[in-house]
Amino acid sequence: MTFDPVLPVWLLAGLAAIAVIVRLATLHRLLVHAAAGRYRAVVLRWTGLTVALLLLLFAAFRPGLTGGEDRDGGDPIRAVSNINVFWVVDRSATTGVTDYGDGKSRMTGIRNDIRALIDEYAGGRFDLIGFADQAHVEWPLSQDGWSLKAFAAGLKPYPSSPDNAVDAVDPTAALEALRQRLQVAKERYPKARNLIFYFGDGVVGAQAQPQPFTIPQDLYSGGAVLGYGTAADAATPAGQAAEADVTAPLNEAQLREIAEHLDLPYHHRQPGREITEVLPPVRAGVMVETDPADDEQLVGRLEWYWLLASGAAVLLLVELVLTVRQYRRNQLLRGDVVK
Repeated sequence: MTFDPVLPVWLLAGLAAIAVIVRLATLHRLLVHAAAGRYRAVVLRWTGLTVALLLLLFAAFRPGLTGGEDRDGGDPIRAVSNINVFWVVDRSATTGVTDYGDGKSRMTGIRNDIRALIDEYAGGRFDLIGFADQAHVEWPLSQDGWSLKAFAAGLKPYPSSPDNAVDAVDPTAALEALRQRLQVAKERYPKARNLIFYFGDGVVGAQAQPQPFTIPQDLYSGGAVLGYGTAADAATPAGQAAEADVTAPLNEAQLREIAEHLDLPYHHRQPGREITEVLPPVRAGVMVETDPADDEQLVGRLEWYWLLASGAAVLLLVELVLTVRQYRRNQLLRGDVVK
Protein backbone atom coordinates (compact mmCIF):
# COMPACT_ATOMS: atom_id res chain seq x y z
CA MET A 1 0.00 0.00 0.00
CA THR A 2 1.18 3.52 -0.80
CA PHE A 3 -0.02 7.00 0.18
CA ASP A 4 -0.33 10.23 -1.76
CA PRO A 5 -1.64 12.76 0.81
CA VAL A 6 -3.56 15.84 -0.33
CA LEU A 7 -1.93 17.89 2.47
CA PRO A 8 1.45 17.63 4.24
CA VAL A 9 1.63 14.53 6.44
CA TRP A 10 2.49 16.54 9.54
CA LEU A 11 -0.62 18.69 9.06
CA LEU A 12 -2.92 15.69 8.58
CA ALA A 13 -1.38 13.93 11.59
CA GLY A 14 -1.89 17.07 13.68
CA LEU A 15 -5.51 17.35 12.61
CA ALA A 16 -6.08 13.69 13.49
CA ALA A 17 -4.56 14.19 16.97
CA ILE A 18 -6.70 17.28 17.60
CA ALA A 19 -9.81 15.45 16.40
CA VAL A 20 -9.17 12.53 18.77
CA ILE A 21 -8.63 14.87 21.75
CA VAL A 22 -11.78 16.88 20.99
CA ARG A 23 -13.86 13.75 20.51
CA LEU A 24 -12.63 12.24 23.81
CA ALA A 25 -13.52 15.46 25.62
CA THR A 26 -16.95 15.35 23.97
CA LEU A 27 -17.48 11.75 25.11
CA HIS A 28 -16.67 12.69 28.70
CA ARG A 29 -19.18 15.54 28.63
CA LEU A 30 -21.87 13.34 27.06
CA LEU A 31 -21.44 10.60 29.66
CA VAL A 32 -21.57 13.08 32.51
CA HIS A 33 -24.93 14.43 31.34
CA ALA A 34 -26.38 11.15 30.05
CA ALA A 35 -29.37 9.67 31.84
CA ALA A 36 -29.03 6.32 33.55
CA GLY A 37 -29.39 3.47 31.08
CA ARG A 38 -28.44 5.66 28.11
CA TYR A 39 -24.69 5.15 28.28
CA ARG A 40 -24.58 2.45 25.61
CA ALA A 41 -26.60 4.49 23.10
CA VAL A 42 -24.46 7.57 23.76
CA VAL A 43 -21.22 5.64 23.26
CA LEU A 44 -22.48 4.05 20.02
CA ARG A 45 -23.46 7.40 18.50
CA TRP A 46 -20.20 8.95 19.61
CA THR A 47 -18.26 6.06 18.09
CA GLY A 48 -20.06 6.32 14.76
CA LEU A 49 -19.38 10.04 14.38
CA THR A 50 -15.78 9.68 15.53
CA VAL A 51 -15.09 6.86 13.08
CA ALA A 52 -16.63 8.92 10.26
CA LEU A 53 -14.29 11.80 11.07
CA LEU A 54 -11.24 9.54 11.22
CA LEU A 55 -12.20 7.88 7.92
CA LEU A 56 -12.30 11.28 6.23
CA LEU A 57 -8.90 12.16 7.67
CA PHE A 58 -7.46 8.83 6.58
CA ALA A 59 -8.96 9.31 3.09
CA ALA A 60 -6.99 12.56 2.87
CA PHE A 61 -3.82 10.43 2.98
CA ARG A 62 -5.04 8.83 -0.32
CA PRO A 63 -4.11 5.20 0.36
CA GLY A 64 -3.92 2.89 -2.63
CA LEU A 65 -2.10 0.09 -4.40
CA THR A 66 0.51 0.72 -7.06
CA GLY A 67 0.55 -1.18 -10.32
CA GLY A 68 3.15 -3.63 -9.04
CA GLU A 69 1.07 -4.78 -6.06
CA ASP A 70 -1.31 -7.72 -6.29
CA ARG A 71 -4.71 -8.22 -4.76
CA ASP A 72 -5.04 -11.66 -3.15
CA GLY A 73 -2.12 -12.90 -5.22
CA GLY A 74 -3.85 -12.09 -8.50
CA ASP A 75 -2.62 -10.24 -11.55
CA PRO A 76 -0.93 -6.85 -11.15
CA ILE A 77 -3.41 -4.00 -10.86
CA ARG A 78 -3.78 -1.94 -14.00
CA ALA A 79 -5.86 0.92 -12.60
CA VAL A 80 -3.96 4.17 -13.02
CA SER A 81 -4.02 7.75 -11.94
CA ASN A 82 -2.48 10.96 -13.29
CA ILE A 83 -2.49 9.68 -16.88
CA ASN A 84 -4.12 11.45 -19.81
CA VAL A 85 -5.18 9.14 -22.65
CA PHE A 86 -5.94 10.69 -26.03
CA TRP A 87 -7.99 8.73 -28.56
CA VAL A 88 -7.69 9.82 -32.22
CA VAL A 89 -10.57 8.06 -33.95
CA ASP A 90 -11.15 7.75 -37.70
CA ARG A 91 -14.90 8.19 -38.23
CA SER A 92 -14.83 8.49 -42.02
CA ALA A 93 -17.20 6.48 -44.17
CA THR A 94 -14.47 3.90 -44.78
CA THR A 95 -14.62 2.70 -41.16
CA GLY A 96 -18.02 1.28 -42.04
CA VAL A 97 -16.40 -1.24 -44.39
CA THR A 98 -17.34 -4.74 -43.22
CA ASP A 99 -13.98 -6.52 -43.33
CA TYR A 100 -13.24 -6.77 -39.62
CA GLY A 101 -13.62 -10.42 -38.78
CA ASP A 102 -16.84 -12.16 -39.78
CA GLY A 103 -18.71 -9.41 -41.61
CA LYS A 104 -18.26 -6.78 -38.91
CA SER A 105 -17.35 -3.19 -39.62
CA ARG A 106 -13.98 -1.66 -38.87
CA MET A 107 -15.75 0.69 -36.48
CA THR A 108 -16.85 -2.36 -34.45
CA GLY A 109 -13.21 -3.16 -33.77
CA ILE A 110 -12.46 0.46 -32.91
CA ARG A 111 -15.35 0.60 -30.44
CA ASN A 112 -14.30 -2.64 -28.76
CA ASP A 113 -10.69 -1.55 -28.38
CA ILE A 114 -11.58 1.88 -26.97
CA ARG A 115 -13.77 0.31 -24.30
CA ALA A 116 -11.08 -2.24 -23.45
CA LEU A 117 -8.47 0.50 -23.11
CA ILE A 118 -10.77 2.48 -20.81
CA ASP A 119 -10.73 -0.54 -18.50
CA GLU A 120 -6.95 -0.81 -18.73
CA TYR A 121 -6.50 2.84 -17.78
CA ALA A 122 -9.29 3.04 -15.20
CA GLY A 123 -8.75 6.15 -13.11
CA GLY A 124 -7.07 8.08 -15.92
CA ARG A 125 -8.38 11.06 -17.85
CA PHE A 126 -9.63 10.62 -21.42
CA ASP A 127 -9.90 12.87 -24.47
CA LEU A 128 -11.44 11.77 -27.78
CA ILE A 129 -10.90 13.44 -31.17
CA GLY A 130 -12.91 12.21 -34.15
CA PHE A 131 -11.97 12.95 -37.75
CA ALA A 132 -12.74 12.29 -41.41
CA ASP A 133 -11.74 15.25 -43.58
CA GLN A 134 -11.77 17.50 -40.47
CA ALA A 135 -11.23 16.91 -36.77
CA HIS A 136 -13.68 17.44 -33.90
CA VAL A 137 -13.07 17.26 -30.14
CA GLU A 138 -15.91 14.95 -29.16
CA TRP A 139 -14.92 14.21 -25.55
CA PRO A 140 -12.96 16.91 -23.70
CA LEU A 141 -10.39 15.66 -21.21
CA SER A 142 -12.32 14.02 -18.38
CA GLN A 143 -11.94 11.28 -15.78
CA ASP A 144 -15.48 10.04 -16.43
CA GLY A 145 -14.54 6.75 -18.05
CA TRP A 146 -17.93 5.22 -17.28
CA SER A 147 -19.79 7.77 -19.43
CA LEU A 148 -17.12 7.62 -22.13
CA LYS A 149 -17.69 3.88 -22.39
CA ALA A 150 -21.34 4.50 -23.18
CA PHE A 151 -20.38 7.18 -25.69
CA ALA A 152 -17.81 4.90 -27.35
CA ALA A 153 -20.41 2.14 -27.68
CA GLY A 154 -22.40 4.45 -29.97
CA LEU A 155 -19.53 5.57 -32.21
CA LYS A 156 -20.38 5.33 -35.92
CA PRO A 157 -18.90 6.64 -39.15
CA TYR A 158 -19.90 10.22 -39.89
CA PRO A 159 -22.84 10.58 -42.27
CA SER A 160 -21.48 11.38 -45.72
CA SER A 161 -22.67 11.82 -49.30
CA PRO A 162 -21.38 9.65 -52.17
CA ASP A 163 -19.53 12.63 -53.62
CA ASN A 164 -17.16 13.06 -50.69
CA ALA A 165 -17.45 9.80 -48.77
CA VAL A 166 -13.90 8.73 -49.64
CA ASP A 167 -12.34 11.47 -51.75
CA ALA A 168 -12.00 13.95 -48.86
CA VAL A 169 -10.78 11.53 -46.17
CA ASP A 170 -7.51 12.68 -44.61
CA PRO A 171 -5.88 10.34 -42.04
CA THR A 172 -3.81 13.26 -40.68
CA ALA A 173 -6.76 15.64 -40.26
CA ALA A 174 -6.58 15.41 -36.45
CA LEU A 175 -2.94 16.49 -36.22
CA GLU A 176 -3.44 20.11 -35.18
CA ALA A 177 -6.36 19.35 -32.84
CA LEU A 178 -4.30 16.64 -31.12
CA ARG A 179 -1.29 18.93 -30.75
CA GLN A 180 -3.44 21.63 -29.15
CA ARG A 181 -5.17 19.18 -26.80
CA LEU A 182 -1.83 17.76 -25.67
CA GLN A 183 -0.49 21.24 -25.00
CA VAL A 184 -3.55 22.13 -22.92
CA ALA A 185 -3.20 18.89 -20.95
CA LYS A 186 0.46 19.60 -20.25
CA GLU A 187 -0.40 23.05 -18.90
CA ARG A 188 -3.29 21.79 -16.75
CA TYR A 189 -1.59 18.62 -15.51
CA PRO A 190 2.17 19.25 -15.67
CA LYS A 191 3.00 16.08 -13.68
CA ALA A 192 0.73 13.79 -15.71
CA ARG A 193 1.85 11.63 -18.62
CA ASN A 194 0.04 11.73 -21.96
CA LEU A 195 -0.63 8.65 -24.09
CA ILE A 196 -1.83 8.70 -27.72
CA PHE A 197 -3.88 5.93 -29.35
CA TYR A 198 -4.71 6.37 -33.03
CA PHE A 199 -7.52 4.21 -34.48
CA GLY A 200 -8.11 4.03 -38.25
CA ASP A 201 -7.67 2.36 -41.61
CA GLY A 202 -5.22 4.83 -43.21
CA VAL A 203 -7.41 5.49 -46.26
CA VAL A 204 -6.31 8.62 -48.13
CA GLY A 205 -8.92 10.38 -50.26
CA ALA A 206 -8.08 11.52 -53.78
CA GLN A 207 -8.59 15.15 -52.73
CA ALA A 208 -6.66 14.83 -49.46
CA GLN A 209 -3.08 15.96 -48.89
CA PRO A 210 -1.78 14.18 -45.78
CA GLN A 211 0.91 15.97 -43.82
CA PRO A 212 3.67 14.53 -41.62
CA PHE A 213 2.02 13.47 -38.35
CA THR A 214 4.66 14.97 -36.08
CA ILE A 215 4.03 16.01 -32.46
CA PRO A 216 6.68 17.44 -30.10
CA GLN A 217 8.08 14.48 -28.15
CA ASP A 218 7.80 16.30 -24.82
CA LEU A 219 3.99 16.35 -25.12
CA TYR A 220 3.45 12.57 -24.83
CA SER A 221 5.02 9.48 -23.31
CA GLY A 222 3.76 6.62 -25.45
CA GLY A 223 0.78 4.96 -27.08
CA ALA A 224 0.13 3.06 -30.31
CA VAL A 225 -1.31 3.30 -33.83
CA LEU A 226 -4.02 0.70 -34.45
CA GLY A 227 -5.17 -0.40 -37.90
CA TYR A 228 -8.45 -2.10 -38.87
CA GLY A 229 -9.59 -3.95 -41.99
CA THR A 230 -7.92 -5.82 -44.82
CA ALA A 231 -6.19 -4.92 -48.05
CA ALA A 232 -8.98 -6.60 -50.05
CA ASP A 233 -11.70 -4.63 -51.83
CA ALA A 234 -14.30 -4.99 -49.10
CA ALA A 235 -17.19 -2.50 -49.03
CA THR A 236 -19.57 -0.89 -46.61
CA PRO A 237 -23.28 -1.61 -47.20
CA ALA A 238 -25.24 1.24 -48.74
CA GLY A 239 -26.96 3.37 -46.16
CA GLN A 240 -24.53 2.56 -43.32
CA ALA A 241 -22.23 5.56 -43.82
CA ALA A 242 -23.10 6.73 -47.29
CA GLU A 243 -25.88 6.51 -49.83
CA ALA A 244 -23.88 4.06 -51.95
CA ASP A 245 -21.31 1.31 -51.36
CA VAL A 246 -17.89 2.54 -50.26
CA THR A 247 -14.88 0.41 -51.19
CA ALA A 248 -11.61 1.22 -49.46
CA PRO A 249 -8.79 -1.26 -48.74
CA LEU A 250 -6.80 -0.89 -45.55
CA ASN A 251 -3.79 1.39 -46.12
CA GLU A 252 -1.20 0.02 -43.72
CA ALA A 253 1.60 1.99 -45.37
CA GLN A 254 -0.07 5.25 -44.32
CA LEU A 255 -0.69 3.98 -40.77
CA ARG A 256 2.91 2.84 -40.43
CA GLU A 257 4.06 6.26 -41.60
CA ILE A 258 1.93 7.93 -38.91
CA ALA A 259 3.35 5.52 -36.33
CA GLU A 260 6.89 6.29 -37.50
CA HIS A 261 6.32 10.04 -37.22
CA LEU A 262 4.98 9.60 -33.67
CA ASP A 263 7.68 7.04 -32.82
CA LEU A 264 4.95 4.66 -31.67
CA PRO A 265 4.36 0.98 -32.50
CA TYR A 266 1.83 -0.03 -35.14
CA HIS A 267 -0.59 -2.93 -34.57
CA HIS A 268 -2.96 -4.51 -37.07
CA ARG A 269 -6.02 -5.35 -34.98
CA GLN A 270 -8.12 -8.46 -35.48
CA PRO A 271 -11.08 -9.92 -33.56
CA GLY A 272 -10.18 -11.97 -30.50
CA ARG A 273 -6.81 -10.30 -29.88
CA GLU A 274 -6.19 -9.00 -26.35
CA ILE A 275 -5.81 -5.25 -26.04
CA THR A 276 -2.87 -5.69 -23.65
CA GLU A 277 -0.57 -6.42 -26.60
CA VAL A 278 -0.82 -2.79 -27.77
CA LEU A 279 -0.08 -1.20 -24.40
CA PRO A 280 3.18 0.68 -23.79
CA PRO A 281 5.98 -1.29 -22.10
CA VAL A 282 4.94 -2.73 -18.74
CA ARG A 283 7.28 -4.12 -16.11
CA ALA A 284 5.66 -5.78 -13.07
CA GLY A 285 2.51 -3.77 -13.63
CA VAL A 286 4.44 -0.48 -13.79
CA MET A 287 4.33 1.45 -17.02
CA VAL A 288 7.72 2.88 -17.93
CA GLU A 289 9.43 4.91 -20.59
CA THR A 290 11.55 3.16 -23.22
CA ASP A 291 14.44 3.39 -20.73
CA PRO A 292 13.55 1.08 -17.80
CA ALA A 293 16.15 2.85 -15.64
CA ASP A 294 14.31 6.15 -15.92
CA ASP A 295 13.27 7.41 -12.49
CA GLU A 296 10.21 9.12 -13.94
CA GLN A 297 8.06 5.99 -14.01
CA LEU A 298 4.42 6.10 -14.91
CA VAL A 299 2.93 4.04 -12.09
CA GLY A 300 -0.44 2.39 -12.17
CA ARG A 301 -2.40 3.06 -8.95
CA LEU A 302 -5.70 1.86 -7.54
CA GLU A 303 -7.17 4.59 -5.32
CA TRP A 304 -8.89 3.61 -2.06
CA TYR A 305 -9.81 7.05 -0.70
CA TRP A 306 -13.31 6.85 -2.17
CA LEU A 307 -14.04 3.69 -0.16
CA LEU A 308 -13.10 5.47 3.06
CA ALA A 309 -15.11 8.55 2.08
CA SER A 310 -18.11 6.35 1.25
CA GLY A 311 -17.93 4.68 4.67
CA ALA A 312 -17.80 8.09 6.35
CA ALA A 313 -20.80 9.23 4.30
CA VAL A 314 -22.86 6.24 5.48
CA LEU A 315 -22.01 6.88 9.13
CA LEU A 316 -22.80 10.59 8.77
CA LEU A 317 -26.13 9.72 7.14
CA VAL A 318 -27.00 7.46 10.11
CA GLU A 319 -26.10 10.29 12.50
CA LEU A 320 -28.26 12.71 10.52
CA VAL A 321 -31.25 10.36 10.70
CA LEU A 322 -30.81 9.89 14.46
CA THR A 323 -30.48 13.65 14.95
CA VAL A 324 -33.70 14.33 13.03
CA ARG A 325 -35.54 11.64 15.02
CA GLN A 326 -34.28 13.10 18.29
CA TYR A 327 -35.31 16.60 17.25
CA ARG A 328 -38.84 15.46 16.34
CA ARG A 329 -39.13 13.53 19.62
CA ASN A 330 -38.11 16.63 21.58
CA GLN A 331 -40.65 18.72 19.68
CA LEU A 332 -43.42 16.27 20.52
CA LEU A 333 -42.42 16.24 24.19
CA ARG A 334 -42.46 20.02 24.25
CA GLY A 335 -45.93 19.99 22.73
CA ASP A 336 -47.18 17.64 25.41
CA VAL A 337 -45.70 19.83 28.15
CA VAL A 338 -47.35 22.98 26.71
CA LYS A 339 -50.73 21.25 26.62
